[in-house]
Amino acid sequence: MKKKFCRVIFVQLSVIFTLYSCKGNQVIVNVEPIEEEIQDKGGNFVPEGYTKIWEDHFDEATINTANWTPGSLRDLESGDIVPGADGDHLLKEKYSGYVTKDDSYIEDKALVLRNQKRSYKGTSPAGDYEYTSGWVMSMHKVHFNKGYIEMRAQFPSGDKVWPALWLIAEDLVWGPEWDMFEYFGKNTEGNDVMGMHMLVDEWPNQKWSTGYILNFNRDFNCEAWHVYGFEWTEDKAVWSVDGVVKRELLRVDLSSNKAQKWPDEEMYIVFNNEVQTNATDKTTQWPNYLKIDYVEIYQK
Repeated sequence: MKKKFCRVIFVQLSVIFTLYSCKGNQVIVNVEPIEEEIQDKGGNFVPEGYTKIWEDHFDEATINTANWTPGSLRDLESGDIVPGADGDHLLKEKYSGYVTKDDSYIEDKALVLRNQKRSYKGTSPAGDYEYTSGWVMSMHKVHFNKGYIEMRAQFPSGDKVWPALWLIAEDLVWGPEWDMFEYFGKNTEGNDVMGMHMLVDEWPNQKWSTGYILNFNRDFNCEAWHVYGFEWTEDKAVWSVDGVVKRELLRVDLSSNKAQKWPDEEMYIVFNNEVQTNATDKTTQWPNYLKIDYVEIYQK
């Protein structure tokens, strides 16, 4: 069942609070209390005019399930699953990693999403797997329509890896989609590329606008900490690394069939480390990790 939320989620200190939806329905936002004293590690490159509305700095011992569903593509409370998924633990056959809770955890105050090369018997979809992977999503828990989202992260490197920080439509229909940062150790665009993409319209009529940073690991070092920023407004999308703009997509520059479908709806967060089925496995170290120090959302 589709849920509609007001554009802004207000996070107040030391309380769990109540919002009212745009249609007047009462909505309880299950956000864990934030300590009064916060070490503000984020907000490094926030564009002017934005105010923080939500954050997770992964300071707790375990993943906060008020914010995230770990290790599954199905939201356990609603029973809803990521549209088009092959099962509760695998999105599509182009991914080789069976998603597990074991590979999705907190360590040293960071979210860790691990890829392992190991034999694993899966149940949904059923089968024998050679890899397992970490995944968290905020479906029905944390979602927003336009704003600026900032993440401090370490990506893995190697030809077989396929980690991503992305946004999916909350209404459970595939499309639109923002691939904020999606790393390919090996890709049709070349080896060692960071993708920054927009998908508009709904399945099966999707339309892509793609962009890449070539030689990303060579020039940036995937496994170093970087601040990844993504701004999404009515008129543009901006991707930045450590405050430096790497792609700017203007709505006015798009063809009319894409511009008319510019994303304008609630979208939730997915962070996942994955294994690319069609890539070679010559330079990848196992296990490997996608780590996120914090994620923060800002709106005007």
